[in-house]
Amino acid sequence: MESSNNKDYDIEYIYTPLKFKKPPILAYAGQVGGNPNWNFPSHKHDDLSEIIYICEGEGTFIINNKSYTAKKGDILIYNAGIIHEEYSNPSNPLITYFCGISNLAIDQLKELCIIPFEFEPVIRENQYSDQIGSYFSHIFEESSLKGDGYEIICQGLLTSSIALIHRAIRLQNFKNEAQDSNSLAHRIKEYIDKNYKKNLKLEDIAETLFINKYYLSHVFKEQMQMTPINYLINRRIGEAKNLLVSTELKIGEIARIMGYDNTNYFTLLFKKMTGETPRQFKENHKKNLYYLENP
Repeated sequence: MESSNNKDYDIEYIYTPLKFKKPPILAYAGQVGGNPNWNFPSHKHDDLSEIIYICEGEGTFIINNKSYTAKKGDILIYNAGIIHEEYSNPSNPLITYFCGISNLAIDQLKELCIIPFEFEPVIRENQYSDQIGSYFSHIFEESSLKGDGYEIICQGLLTSSIALIHRAIRLQNFKNEAQDSNSLAHRIKEYIDKNYKKNLKLEDIAETLFINKYYLSHVFKEQMQMTPINYLINRRIGEAKNLLVSTELKIGEIARIMGYDNTNYFTLLFKKMTGETPRQFKENHKKNLYYLENP
């Protein structure tokens, strides 16, 4: 799909099941324990990615030169190569679990990327936060004790955590897409309302709004319960009805005003939509008006 704001990648990602091409391996696990003065200067990891889970407190995180405030239940994602720095809030110190991840490859993403680069790196508290926090607590415990088979356990918990993170961001982006779709559908409607008298085609609308015509049609039908072309026809027929009863314009003239050069085609279309020819509609409506004025 084509798009002016690179939404295509997001949409494809949202609808494609999560698939690991290479399973994640835990490189390290750690904990920040409530130090009000804790901070970590600007740095990046080229050979691994990192996840931080905030158990308590609040902090400021500067990721790719953009500042974020995050608190309990939030999750921060650092893809490999992303510059970041971290500061605990002295009045509400951070308590976090964090882990470094190597050997990661997820279908549709670059290696060592946990989420698409286009997505926000802070995943706000959601229905999966407590479960992810529990997994991170167990990862930290297992990596500290190093009991038999701890690597396998950590890998399983880490894989499950990433799967839940993807559930969370897909859910959030479904909501965002619905909001974007609603806004886009109204933009399409507005464009048709302004240009319904022109010789308008689906391709014209798509080109003007810089979106793929098939995606345009899908979004509009989802929100408006009809295709853009059917809405265009309804709009024209509605205006034609008004002209038939409020003016003395001939049917051919009204057809041309509504964008139809062929009067016969306009008449057939009008009858299909209303059950009457334009002439019958005009006559019947005028009868009704007469009886209303002269009971």
